[in-house]
Amino acid sequence: MDKIYVVLIAVSALVLLYILWCFIEPFFLDQDRATLKKTHDDASPAGSITIKKLPMVQSDAENVPDFRFVFFSDTHAEWCPVSSKRICDSIRKAHETSPLDGVIFGGDMSSYKHGAAKGFKYLTAVSNCCKELGIPFYGVSGNHDIFVDNIPEQAGFVSLDDTHITLVSRTSGSKAVLAGLSDTGRKNRVWHKMPVLDGNEPIMLVVHDPDAILHFDPATRPDFMLSGHLHGGQMKFPFRIEFCVLRRHDKLPNMGAVQGVYNIGGTTVFISRGLGCGVMPFRFLSVPEVTVVEINL
Repeated sequence: MDKIYVVLIAVSALVLLYILWCFIEPFFLDQDRATLKKTHDDASPAGSITIKKLPMVQSDAENVPDFRFVFFSDTHAEWCPVSSKRICDSIRKAHETSPLDGVIFGGDMSSYKHGAAKGFKYLTAVSNCCKELGIPFYGVSGNHDIFVDNIPEQAGFVSLDDTHITLVSRTSGSKAVLAGLSDTGRKNRVWHKMPVLDGNEPIMLVVHDPDAILHFDPATRPDFMLSGHLHGGQMKFPFRIEFCVLRRHDKLPNMGAVQGVYNIGGTTVFISRGLGCGVMPFRFLSVPEVTVVEINL
């Protein structure tokens, strides 16, 4: 019996430590760097699309990039222990290292409509930081954002939803298209097609849910894509239970793409772990992140 008690006490202690860490981890912040370079075209259809994991910092990362952005996503303001001040500090630090071409928000300002006020306050602080530094602030909608109206106007960022702009590299003079797609929500979701754009400039697409790439025609897949939505799984469980049960509707995680940099069907894709916590206020082995994304055309 004594052995049984010892085992029960040990198991109970491990469970308590696990629960404690789940509440502590959301307060941490990884300030990452990802370098994206153009990959070879891949005309494989969605049903046989290829996915290859790439290193966050690729071999030619010491070259001067054509574009530099700070990318963050999924603030879920009701439970986001990472303050807007910490994000602004990351933006300032990155901009001091080398000028930024923009700051990009990947969607999901808040989890619910009643959390919109906190979400606006958070993004407005980031917007004010960008204005102070003279940096454009862009963003797209996430699946939770459909419940709140006029987010870009009230939060102070330029919406990329279903539109695009042309950017010129301050380092090389090369042109590229920065485009975005809106999110229609998880219920009765409509997957928007990539627009056919005039010209041959590389396309940098921002879309909240990375599964969108599975719905593009091969000929219209962008060169680069920035996404969030998956939270890195938010909580890592054995046997990928978090995706089999909690995120069973998300396809890319079950194909091996969860967080980081990938070549997906010829598109170089970065998937952020995001900042806040959706639905459940904890994380496990999925630390929040803000990322300097460097793009080499």
